[in-house]
Amino acid sequence: MYFSKTELKTIAELAKGNTSISTLAEALDKSEKHIYRIVQKLEEKDLVSLSSGEIVPRKNTLMVRLTIILDSYPNLIPVLTDSGIPILVSLLEAKNVEKIIEDAGVKKSTVYALLKKALRISLVTRDGEQYVFNEKIWGDVADLLREIRDIETLLDPRVPYNSEIYYRNKDEVIYSNKYGGGPGEKTGFSVFEKEGIKLLLPTTYYYYSDKEPEKELTKEDIFRHALYAAEKETSVRHLIFLALFYCKFEEELKDVRHNIVGNLNLVFQGKRIKGYPTFEEIKEKADIYGIEIRKGKQ
Repeated sequence: MYFSKTELKTIAELAKGNTSISTLAEALDKSEKHIYRIVQKLEEKDLVSLSSGEIVPRKNTLMVRLTIILDSYPNLIPVLTDSGIPILVSLLEAKNVEKIIEDAGVKKSTVYALLKKALRISLVTRDGEQYVFNEKIWGDVADLLREIRDIETLLDPRVPYNSEIYYRNKDEVIYSNKYGGGPGEKTGFSVFEKEGIKLLLPTTYYYYSDKEPEKELTKEDIFRHALYAAEKETSVRHLIFLALFYCKFEEELKDVRHNIVGNLNLVFQGKRIKGYPTFEEIKEKADIYGIEIRKGKQ
């Protein structure tokens, strides 16, 4: 979820009781036309409604949390603006910079700029190469970030309401819908059959991009999208088919770095990993599909 600086400042002003277009325009030194546009964006996020020139805050948990946080800590507005919230949401669990970039879908320079601001006010702590949100000091902000994460897990205006969302950023979303017919193109497990790995699925997986609606998906794209789904819907069956796809297109997928891939490589070496199929289970399925797999592969 992204907020512009003016959107956040508007919410902070609403907390002070400035609920008319005219008083907001004066307080923020903006034109009334500009404030109308901002209010429309907040309406789309289901945070306010507009009635006879008066802005009425919604009485939902997200708006209440935002109002309290921005009223209590107005200095957080520059940190929460634009990519700030997606980066901080990703930091609810400790991550290195590369993983933050992947999760938040932003540039490395954007991540470093945000981390610099966040470290300065102890919003984030660092342990070696890992960064994590500082809940000991900023527990109420952590609650806000979790609220946003939960909403984003369930809802995205770009896809049907009854979809399961696995990954999203401002440009793209990976999701599934058991009724089919969603926007975007099929991806992940839903296109494994085209690559010679047929499996029956209870749902259809999709990739949708605002930025590149006609993007031709590579083997790496398809595999990464399947990994997103497997992260949320982990099953031995999913892991076996990921292993088959990985072995069949090993050269094209050699640069993929992911915990699931790391664990599969350990399985290929004959190790037992809790929750993962054994090497023998993978090989049995690989033989059916005519995919070569050997013990000890890296």
